[in-house]
Amino acid sequence: MSKEFERCCTFLAEMMEKYGPEVLRDIVEELQLEPETWCDDAEEKRIRYETYVNRLQKRFKIVA
Repeated sequence: MSKEFERCCTFLAEMMEKYGPEVLRDIVEELQLEPETWCDDAEEKRIRYETYVNRLQKRFKIVA
């Protein structure tokens, strides 16, 4: 693994650790407080958000 790639991975892990919970809170707030922004593709957005949150949680656990 190159040093540059290793630094990038380390930086990404640090950002996930630092901002992951904040991103999850923002997603939850949008899903609960602003359903009118969903328009016609509400179900698709919900599924996309859930997938994002699940993937972020898995990565966050690995990093932690």
